[in-house]
Formats: sequence, structure tokens, C-alpha cells
Amino acid sequence: MKTTVIALVLLIIIGFIPFRQHASIDIRANYFDVCQQFISANNWKRWQPDIRNEYNLTKQDKSVADSSGFLINTPEQTLKVEIINANTFKVIRTLNHIDHEYFYTVIPGSKNNTTTVMVDVKNNVGKWFLLKLSSSGSILNIPEELKSFIENARLYYGFNIREKNVDESYLAVKKETIPAKNKYPDMAKAVKELHSFITQNNIQALPGLFSVGYPQKTDSLQLLVGITVDKKLNSTGGITFMHMPGGKVLVGDYKGKYSERQQLYNAMEKYMQDHALLKQIAPFERYLDNKPPASDDDIINMQLNYPVL
Repeated sequence: MKTTVIALVLLIIIGFIPFRQHASIDIRANYFDVCQQFISANNWKRWQPDIRNEYNLTKQDKSVADSSGFLINTPEQTLKVEIINANTFKVIRTLNHIDHEYFYTVIPGSKNNTTTVMVDVKNNVGKWFLLKLSSSGSILNIPEELKSFIENARLYYGFNIREKNVDESYLAVKKETIPAKNKYPDMAKAVKELHSFITQNNIQALPGLFSVGYPQKTDSLQLLVGITVDKKLNSTGGITFMHMPGGKVLVGDYKGKYSERQQLYNAMEKYMQDHALLKQIAPFERYLDNKPPASDDDIINMQLNYPVL
């Protein structure tokens, strides 16, 4: 009996033995964007899974904020975030009525367009053991969740966006300046003329119907409609052949109302800014169903392509 009591006392004493833990993680994102994810309660709701799931379920804002930080409550946990300075954050995460205190320091990474999040934890054996038994068993759990979110273009930017290398290609292009109000019928007319030209000249159309429009005045538009073909011919009859060199292209997917596609343009512009990419030429739209949009309300399945450096 005495031995058992002594063992229990020793276990209790061991449970309160303090120690410090240190770890770090690299995130493929710029320093400013990573800092912003820690500073704002609304951003935590986007990327921290438990908070996001609870918010999506209840549609209720359960955060309290002031200039020094904020508090977020969910049924499973409480997060109290204190903004120490622009790149250092104290986070107290309460799980099962036990507080776990973390200090996160965000610094520029060693590689271009990367950021390192350093974690410092004042812990004890008891807390460490209980945390290991939970689903949040690692001190890197929170920054790993942020990394999974911010490195996933679909989650972070709202669209599937990716960089890819493409081979050189040829386009048969119909180019003309048109009244802006005639955009849709003139686009359909251009596609018909291109297919007729391709048939007459015995060349092969490849998958890929493209268009790009350049505003000229308030009421006019320079419209280019192109179809990918297997070889180049001399330009004739209002049809121009363009050589598209191979190289890196930023590609984004969109399916929805044609009039709402600007959301994808905005997301890809931000992606290029975040990843230090430079546009080579104006972006062009590729219609995956090989038919152009017929109206603003047309549901279109398309890709947006930015040749980049």
C-alpha cells in the first residue's frame, strides 16, 4: 500500500515537471500573407478546421476581438490569440478544460516566397501526455493546418490554380474590332468562319477554343478568337496564324455564369503577386466545351491562361 502511494505521488510530481518544446515549419507563401492569417479572427475561421466547421454549421460568429487580440469559442475548444507584435503571437488553446500555451513567431523563409513559423511551448509532462492522446497531439498542429490551407490554391484562392509548362502551338485566329454590344454573336460568327477555313484548307483542329478581348473605346472591343491547329499556313482571308511559344503558363479553372468569371481573374492576379510571377502577355480564355459563351448568363466551363515568367 505504501509503495503504491509513493508511486502515485511520484507520478503526480513527474506530471508537473516543466520543459520547453521548440519546432518550426516552412510554408510556401509570402511572409505578409502568413502573418495576416494569425492576426485576423476571420482568417482563423477560414483555415482552422475546427473553427471553420463549427462556424459553417451554426453560421454564428462566436469571436470577441479588440486591438490586442481576440477570443474564439467552439464546443470543442477555445482559442485566445494575443498579438504580441507584427510577427509574434501568443495562443492559448483550451482543450478538455486544460490550457495549452503556444508562442508563434513568423519570419521570412530561407527560400524565395517561403515563410517559417517557429513554435515555442512551455509544457509539462502531464499536459504533454494528455495532448498526445487527443487529435491535436503535435505542437505543430496549428501551423500544419495553416500550411495545408494556404498551400492549397482551391482553399486559399477559391479556385483550382496551378503552374504548368506547355509545348509550343499554332492558332488560327480571327481578329476584328467590333461594337462591344455585339460581342457574343460576333464571337459565334468568328468560330464558324474559323471552322470553315480549317475544313477548306485540310488542317486539323486540336482541342482548344480561345478568345481574348481588348477594350478599344467605351463602345468597342478588339476581339481575337482562336482555334488550336496542327500546323501553320499563310495568313489569308481575314484569318491570321499565330505561333504560341512553349513555356510556363498559370492556369485557373472556372465553371459558372460567364458574367461572374472576373472572380477568377482577381484570384489569379493575387496568386501571381503572392508567387512573384510576371505576366508575359494578356491572359486568354479557353472554352473546354469548344463553344463560346452565348450571353452573360451562359454557364461556361473554361480555363483562364496567363503566360508567365
